[in-house]
Order: sequence, then C-alpha cells, then structure tokens
Amino acid sequence: MEKTISTKIVYECPIFKVEEAVVELPDGLQVKRWYVVRNDAVLVICIKDQKIIFLREFRSASQSIEWRLPSGGVKDGEEPISAGIRETREEVGLEPLDIKLLKIFDNPSSTIKQKAHCFIATQFKENPLDTGEPEEKFNEIKELSFQEAKKLLDDGQFSASIEKSLRFFFKQ
Repeated sequence: MEKTISTKIVYECPIFKVEEAVVELPDGLQVKRWYVVRNDAVLVICIKDQKIIFLREFRSASQSIEWRLPSGGVKDGEEPISAGIRETREEVGLEPLDIKLLKIFDNPSSTIKQKAHCFIATQFKENPLDTGEPEEKFNEIKELSFQEAKKLLDDGQFSASIEKSLRFFFKQ
C-alpha cells in the first residue's frame, strides 16, 4: 500500500487539474505520481414508458457519434442531485420529479480522481433548460427498450462509465 506524503496542483484549466503526488512505497522508497483531478460527474438513467432515454451525440475527443445518457459535471458548490436534474433538463428537456441515487462509482481509473454519481428517474415534466451551447441542437434523443439497450451494451457501444452504470442497473 502506498502512503501519500504530499500533493500539489501543477496545472489547472477549466475542465481539469493535474495533481503531482509524492508517495512512499512499502519499502520506504518515495516516488512521484500524477493524477487528473476532475469535478464529480453525474449521469441519469431516465426510464419513460419502459424505455431508457439516450442521446446520440458527436464527441470531439473521439471524433465519433456516441451513445450517451444525460450526464455531465457537477459545478463548484452544486449538489450532485441538482447537477443530475440540470443535466437532464439541458440534454433531453425533461425535469426528473423522482430522481434517486442508484450508485456512486469511485475513481474511474488509476490516474483520474473523480466520482461518478449514477441516478435513476421515472417521472418527468417538460422543462427544458437552454445552455446556449450551439452544439446541443445537434444531439439526437432516442428512447430504447431495455432489450435494445442491453444489445448495445453487449456490443460495447457505451463509454466505460455508462457501461458500468447500465450493468449495475440491469442487475437490480
């Protein structure tokens, strides 16, 4: 087990920070580690009429159109549940009325410090929230049956955090 001796932020931009840590190994040797530190993330599994609401969205980092759930980052000072409601309103135009925490996933990788809060909602009211972001108008909203979602899951069509959340949901 490593023991953290010290940490410091060595880089910061609007969406992440880089942390340098000095850790002590079990034999007493000290080495450096670097981590990407991000605000917590939220994602919401929206179930409406026995279907899950997904987005098809172009992601510039992968240069591809990807399947997504309503999701995003928790803003400074914002509670995760409020971020889940905000993201759902922004991305699919629905306000969850019964949003509940399903699971919190810690540290999605060995180099990223971030928690992902997975919520579920089944009751909604129309209440879109315009972000003013021009790319959001190109998002495609799709309602898929559980069977269709499981097929995409089995075919590896989701990012790691969405896959992990859906697998947990379907085990319930």
